[in-house]
Amino acid sequence: MSKHLFGIVLTHQGTYANNRGESEGNATTLQKVLRNGDMYTTVSAESIRYAIREGWQTAACPLNRISPNHRTCQFSDKEFSKWQDHIDDDILGFMHARKETLSRRGLLEITRAISTTPWRGEIMHNFAGPGSNPAVSNNDPIPYAVEVHDTRYQFGFAMTPGMLGREGYSAEDSLTFDEKKKRLRWAIEGIVNLRRVGGNHARYLSDFSPEVIVLRWTDDPVPRFLYGFEQDENGQISLQPLAAKIKGGDIDPAEIIIGTALSIPEISQTVSANPPGGAGSFISLVKEGVKIETGVKRAAQAFLDLVSESDFS
Repeated sequence: MSKHLFGIVLTHQGTYANNRGESEGNATTLQKVLRNGDMYTTVSAESIRYAIREGWQTAACPLNRISPNHRTCQFSDKEFSKWQDHIDDDILGFMHARKETLSRRGLLEITRAISTTPWRGEIMHNFAGPGSNPAVSNNDPIPYAVEVHDTRYQFGFAMTPGMLGREGYSAEDSLTFDEKKKRLRWAIEGIVNLRRVGGNHARYLSDFSPEVIVLRWTDDPVPRFLYGFEQDENGQISLQPLAAKIKGGDIDPAEIIIGTALSIPEISQTVSANPPGGAGSFISLVKEGVKIETGVKRAAQAFLDLVSESDFS
């Protein structure tokens, strides 16, 4: 049986704003969700998928959908007759608009991104230049407001690379191992190099690329972690939810690779005198045997180095 890849990502800290073009009156709004009694902001998986495809296009990967600009999308194969040739159809899936039976579930499944801190109602007030709104006939600057959130986002993803190029478990492979591993690399690099996921045009650039990535390469068919980061009021990041599952035996530490340059107590070589939750409940992932890399790109490469042909059978 093919191994499964599960992962969680923590983005860089940034001042995030609307990325959907929605508004309430003259205020552009963030999407929100109630979580543990607090209001958190959220970014859709579709926004992340769009950014991954945009990165693939920049890298000249073989795609069915090409966006010459932000307003148009061009298909090279509208009937999806050669979906195995295009990594966006293969990895992200598709559905024919008029032939509902012609579809493919995306192999790369992505959760909604959730902020690590509650939203406290921050709003910025700005003025747009005269003429920016066709409904306004005068030449005065146009006031508007923007909901913003200074935070990080976390999201999870899942993928079974052995199914690349295949229609089902009983179908024959249309790709060689080397071709599958190349597409797996493209998928990982698409996540590692995420760029324009959120932002109100070019005015609120935020770095949505991972500052921390956790990868799990396993025979276990379920992730058992899709959100695993906690952030306290001082901005300290913790991985205690993941550490607890490893300590409890639900996740084998040998399956985990963590990559980051951040200082996180659970992966520090030296344990603080006042660890999160107190010394009695603190779990060190280093002592549990988790592989730690000093950067996100190094973690991605360490994972790819582990992948062998037998993992895809």
